[in-house]
Amino acid sequence: MLNSDEVKRLALEVGFDACGIARADCLADDEYPLRHWLERGWNAEMGYMGRNVDMRLDPRLLVPGARSVICCVSAYPPPTDTGGTAAFAQTRDYHTDIKRMLFALRDRLGIEAKPCCDTVPIADKHWAVRAGLGWIGRHTLLVTPQWGSWVNLGELVATEECDHYDTPMPSGCDDCGQCVAACPNQALTPDGPPMLDARRCTSYYTTPRPRPLPDGLDTGGYTYGCDLCQFACPFNRLSL
Repeated sequence: MLNSDEVKRLALEVGFDACGIARADCLADDEYPLRHWLERGWNAEMGYMGRNVDMRLDPRLLVPGARSVICCVSAYPPPTDTGGTAAFAQTRDYHTDIKRMLFALRDRLGIEAKPCCDTVPIADKHWAVRAGLGWIGRHTLLVTPQWGSWVNLGELVATEECDHYDTPMPSGCDDCGQCVAACPNQALTPDGPPMLDARRCTSYYTTPRPRPLPDGLDTGGYTYGCDLCQFACPFNRLSL
């Protein structure tokens, strides 16, 4: 059985900034409204999001016998100004570092576990919520109390039970809505479950494979990604 304190200690030792652990079961539709989002066509040309839907909601389908989802946070430096390149792309490719740290954590724990970072069909942000690391902001990103949404995520889906599982923290967004107002293309839903219409999002058109910009899309001066909704978040301003 995994010892929660040891897992978190080792996660910090290999380079992560925070770690939480959730029991592996199925996410509810109100936690992750994936099907509703797909029905609206808000995934645009990201057809891969319509594949493995059940697996994205239930890590036990990704890893047979999964019992625990170890969620890890890696914070990155906030941007100093708006425009140009989004903050996440201003440093080295986070995928390389996160995968290295996940493999190192798995080896240190000596367990059977699948490392996950972006390319695996798992709802990383929503599992981070289950693991008590933050909440989903209206901009659809994970908001942490310490670093706002200036974070990248990785997971180990493990077949080991854990002696203690973390619990979700309440949302700190209330009726703020500043991120919604900051998007010049109205890509974010103002109420209901947080969802983003990729067809109106600058980041969708500029990363990772640039697409032709629709007529009238306001990029806010960004050529790679976009941080406008994140800049508006009060929790992010605290971390600047």
